[in-house]
Amino acid sequence: MEFTGLDRQLTKILNLEEGCVFVMEFKKSDKRLEFLYPDELKGLKIPALSQCVSGKAVIKKSPIVLNNFQGEMDVIYLNCLTMNSTNKSIRKMIAYPICLAGEICAVLVVVRKECDDSDLQNFLGEDLVKIKSVVDRMIFVQLAKTA
Repeated sequence: MEFTGLDRQLTKILNLEEGCVFVMEFKKSDKRLEFLYPDELKGLKIPALSQCVSGKAVIKKSPIVLNNFQGEMDVIYLNCLTMNSTNKSIRKMIAYPICLAGEICAVLVVVRKECDDSDLQNFLGEDLVKIKSVVDRMIFVQLAKTA
C-alpha cells in the first residue's frame, strides 16, 4: 500500500508538520507492530502491549487519542526514533486502527510535536472523522485497483 499520499492528506487537513504520520502493520503471530511508513523506520518492530497507545488501539479495535503525555512506551520510542532529525518531541498522539473484514491490519499513528509556543492544539473528535474519511478513501482506492 502507498502511504505517501495518505501522509500528505493527513498533514494538510490536520495542520501537522512534516514527519507526524506513521503506519505500522500488526503482526498477529508475534503480537508486534512493524513500521511500514515512513521508509526510514520500515521493518522496525515494537510490542503491541496494553501499556502502549498503539497496542491499546489494536486490543480495543478502536482509536485512542492521547492529548496528555503520560510516558507511554510507544510515545517514548517514537520520540527516540524521530529526535535524530529534529529537537521537537511528541506531545499528542492518535493511534487509529485500520481494519479490513473486521481484522486489524495496521495502525495509523498521527502525532503533534512540541512547538515553540505553549499552546499545542489538542486532537479533537472531528480529527477522528477526518482520519476515517481519508483512510476509507485510501482503502477504497486500493480495493478498486486490485479489482
